[in-house]
Amino acid sequence: MQENSERKGPSAKNASFRTFLSTASTYRPRAGMVAWLLHRLTGLFLVLFLVAHIIGLMSLNDPAAFEIYVTTFRSPLLKIAEVMLLGSIALHAFNGLRIMIQDLFYRSETQRFLFYLALFLTVIVTLAGGTALIFPYFIAPLLP
Repeated sequence: MQENSERKGPSAKNASFRTFLSTASTYRPRAGMVAWLLHRLTGLFLVLFLVAHIIGLMSLNDPAAFEIYVTTFRSPLLKIAEVMLLGSIALHAFNGLRIMIQDLFYRSETQRFLFYLALFLTVIVTLAGGTALIFPYFIAPLLP
């Protein structure tokens, strides 16, 4: 194998963590790239949730195990996770609609607007649904 100093072409420079940091700090993500990344991450999160949900539902045969499963999901920490799940579902759905609109009409100049619209709708749905999810656990106990 050749040494780095003997290589020719783009890999002739010695890559270091410092050059990576300088490149990463100057990178400015655009709406399409952020939408692509968020769509993949929310899809992965939804698949992992589905697997955990199916494993939890396998306890339906044993009433005691199912009671433990249900009681675990009543904890305030997992209620916050439910709000995050709602946000993931909303973002994945609205971004999927954005992708469908882009594919059907091929209007790349509207990509940024549609991405921000998908984010706005996600925030609205998450706030509306999330308030209903966490109200009994976080807000109602503070009321007189």
